[in-house]
Amino acid sequence: MNSQVIATEALAMAATQYNFFHKYLDEPAYTKPAPFLSTSTRELLDRLAEDNRFDGLFDSPGYDNVGRLFQEHEHLVLEYWNAWTIEDDPLSQFRESQEAAVALFVETVSPESAGYNFFLVHLLTTSHAVRILLPFTPQQFHMSLVREWWLLVLVIYICLFRPKINPTVVDPSKLDGRTWDYVEHKALNSKWATDAHFVKGKWLEIGVMTGQSVVADYCAVAIRAMKEAARTWGDEDQRYLASAVTFADMFDGWSFA
Repeated sequence: MNSQVIATEALAMAATQYNFFHKYLDEPAYTKPAPFLSTSTRELLDRLAEDNRFDGLFDSPGYDNVGRLFQEHEHLVLEYWNAWTIEDDPLSQFRESQEAAVALFVETVSPESAGYNFFLVHLLTTSHAVRILLPFTPQQFHMSLVREWWLLVLVIYICLFRPKINPTVVDPSKLDGRTWDYVEHKALNSKWATDAHFVKGKWLEIGVMTGQSVVADYCAVAIRAMKEAARTWGDEDQRYLASAVTFADMFDGWSFA
């Protein structure tokens, strides 16, 4: 699937998925000075993980917490949303945000669990979608597109109880000659080869009430998103590759909480 097709599908999805998130971009009053600032999404995520103001907000982790989060704690979300400053080097900052998306997905999973989070994977795939969309989007909307992704990241991360990112989960020194060919072979020949999110670039929606799943074309999935990020930004330290290898080797099903 080429970039133009992906961009068209992403735009179609955006046009039909308009929800209350947009008001934070549409109304300037929500963009205001934060008590702390950073140019690094990773730095802000690490700070958020340690922020005890978010402890005990909900009984259990999950996407169902979104509505209550905004009803009762909107000011906390907006504090972190406005804390990310995109100024001097937006390209470098966007690159760093994609690195953070990979880390959120891969480095929050312990070797003991191997249950990759279904909602965190969408922070990675939507980051990839934003990268695809930016060249097709008028420049005056670039900031809004990237900031809306950042809002989604914060919401999902908070609702999942802010799992800490552990960099030691990924170790490029232990690749032992494994390449992207290894990752692709592993994906195509594993027991998960028919799982859309694992390999084929599909969007899997879980029917919360019915337990049924619906599969429809959407955007690149985890492995492809990491490979394309490596291709776009370079991967001199092989961290993208090591993240993909870690995912391919450890994956043992999705976690939904």
